[in-house]
Amino acid sequence: MRGLTTFMTKVIDGVYPRVCPGYGCGRLSERTGRHLCNDCRAKIELYSTSLCKLCGREIEGRVRHDFVCSVCRAAPPHYDRARAAGHFSGVLRDMVHAFKYNSALWLCADLTDLLQGCLMAHFDANAVDVVLPVPLHPVRQRERSYNQSVLLARELARRIDRRCDTRALERVRVTETQTHLNAARRRMNMLGAFHVARPDWVRQRCVLLVDDVMTTGATLNECARMLKKAGTRTVWAVTAGRGV
Repeated sequence: MRGLTTFMTKVIDGVYPRVCPGYGCGRLSERTGRHLCNDCRAKIELYSTSLCKLCGREIEGRVRHDFVCSVCRAAPPHYDRARAAGHFSGVLRDMVHAFKYNSALWLCADLTDLLQGCLMAHFDANAVDVVLPVPLHPVRQRERSYNQSVLLARELARRIDRRCDTRALERVRVTETQTHLNAARRRMNMLGAFHVARPDWVRQRCVLLVDDVMTTGATLNECARMLKKAGTRTVWAVTAGRGV
């Protein structure tokens, strides 16, 4: 079945060539089933080493031992580990914005490639029991017509052969946009925004939270707080990008 899918993808790519979404690029992608060309993909600055062992914040210099950043030491997060694939800038920022705000849903496979690579590099994928997307409030989802995190979580769960549960965690409060808020206000803005609707599905399990971008981690942290309160054993989080 996988061979047939690959063959059909190549046929479709031949009939309808995929154009790279990189800013000012517009070249045909050399990558089967993907839109991002090799040159633009190479421009994405990936996170690799010298990271805070909890939040994944990049640390200046080379650190070979487990290191916890000052932010996490001051206020330990409720998640056990969070990682982003790359810096939220340039090509990656353009892709996420197009995917999130302009219905460029065809970029889901390219973005999931980044999530999958991040998962394999920083986590034990075999230990994951269930994949959860960060939920949108129903009002916001009606406005946008889709939740980009659900699409990414479903595709990532399919690739690692795990269940994606879109109903275990709910957003129960409409929150102010986080874009122009500082870290403290982001934490306050998220407080009480989520509810675990299906605790039996997450209790004593290893949950992988999926979102598009992490900035201060306030959203992921509040999701993790509610999951831990419901009895989740381990909460990991993975995002495509990390902003500053």
